[in-house]
Amino acid sequence: MLAACVALCLAAQASSGAWSAGFFAYPDEPSHFVGAVMVRDWLASGRWLAPLEFARSYYDHYPYFAVGYWPPLFSVVAGLWMLVAGVGREQALFIPAVCAAGTGWLVFHFVRRRVSMVAGLCAGAVYLSLPAVRQWMCAVMVDHVTAFFCVAAAACLVRYLKQPVLWNGILCAVCCGCAILSKYSAAYIVALPLLAVVLLRRFELLRKPSFLVQPVVVALLVGPWALWTRRLVSYGLPSEGEALTVNRAVVFVAETFQFFPPVLMAVVVLGLIALLVRPRAWREDFVVLGLLCVGHLAFLNLSPVDPDQRYLLVPVAVLLVAAFAGWSEVLSSLRHGGRWASVISVLVAILTTVFVVFEFSRLERAPRDPIGNVVAVIVKSPARAAQRIVVPEDLEGPFIADFMALCRHRPDYYLLRPNKTLAHSDWFGLNYSSAFVTPEEMLEYFRQHPVHLIVWNEQPASPLKAHVRLMSEMLRRYPLVWHKVLSLDSAGGPAPSLTVYEYRMTPQEMR
Repeated sequence: MLAACVALCLAAQASSGAWSAGFFAYPDEPSHFVGAVMVRDWLASGRWLAPLEFARSYYDHYPYFAVGYWPPLFSVVAGLWMLVAGVGREQALFIPAVCAAGTGWLVFHFVRRRVSMVAGLCAGAVYLSLPAVRQWMCAVMVDHVTAFFCVAAAACLVRYLKQPVLWNGILCAVCCGCAILSKYSAAYIVALPLLAVVLLRRFELLRKPSFLVQPVVVALLVGPWALWTRRLVSYGLPSEGEALTVNRAVVFVAETFQFFPPVLMAVVVLGLIALLVRPRAWREDFVVLGLLCVGHLAFLNLSPVDPDQRYLLVPVAVLLVAAFAGWSEVLSSLRHGGRWASVISVLVAILTTVFVVFEFSRLERAPRDPIGNVVAVIVKSPARAAQRIVVPEDLEGPFIADFMALCRHRPDYYLLRPNKTLAHSDWFGLNYSSAFVTPEEMLEYFRQHPVHLIVWNEQPASPLKAHVRLMSEMLRRYPLVWHKVLSLDSAGGPAPSLTVYEYRMTPQEMR
């Protein structure tokens, strides 16, 4: 079943064009990719006792990674995998695919234990076919990793409640620690065992070493990293959080149900209602899953984040399991007859197959863009090695990530970010100020701080940041200084039109 889930996830990635080189569609993708490649290169360098020194040197070349701001699990796992499989976006995408498959397998596991094997297979397939689930498994992001470890922690907790032995307690704690080390938004998971014990009135477990060891294991896993990066704990977070209102909580719940297409949403809602009106169906597994779902949504409501479907993979998995269990309770009277049970199983399997085929037939291929082509041209020229290159202002992350993917001798090039070099602003782009007033000032800066190439994306004239406007004017006014060496236009769609300019000394400078 797990192998089938992995195959389904990889098929979704391949058919959607997620393996296309040079396409990072989401802002955080380059950060995670660059962080993973940096960890891979550090492991391969042998400089294991000097991680900070290695990171600082690496950042001078590729100033776009977030190890420290983000927890390290994804970067470490992806970096280790890249040691074996090589560096590339498709290799990095293998990690969210496997973790999405793992969550699908856990959905199968919960439904199979409560309903049947066929229902479990259908539930797992439906989860992996949901549009948003496929969307985020086709991005180099940590959300599927976090979702897998959160649901895995719940599964291990159910196992612990049935058999409260030391090994099961440690396994639950390890899953909790891994969830937090993938993304700090999973911090609520540490309270799950205690809340489950209290709600189920299993107070005798509070005295068992197998329960008491769990917070110790989590602290040993998370504590060193949390202490080492404590200065970054609030970096990038708004100074004022969102107001905690009932409307905000309702928005998160509504966004969770938006995961499901309309017909499936109706089926899920009816299944949940059926489960709610049958209290006898609530056993240890659904108490744990209910706490997981409520805890996840409550933490998001308290967090300074906007509703986004990638944050809601955990409650979606829980709702799908609960809906299947609810329908099982409704149809339990029919299932006593072998003939009706077989008919229902066949009908559910047919409907699931139709849903999966329909959803996969609607996959949209990711558009191609010229970023990878521009980077490939630069990297293929030996004369360009170790050059200082200014990347496009609106495509900093994708360009830096592509340089890392295509360059064999990392770190090599010195890549400069216009938003950091030519202007100043805070994390959210506020308090912006340009470092220059005129194109001549910017030209003089580049003469004193030479760069070899400027890769530029000509943008529409409507409102541009000051340093972007000045850069465009400088390149246009001084064609003898900035010589156009390559231009790649998009073939329609949203892809950018990119131009590469090379610095050429004027006759006066040569003298």
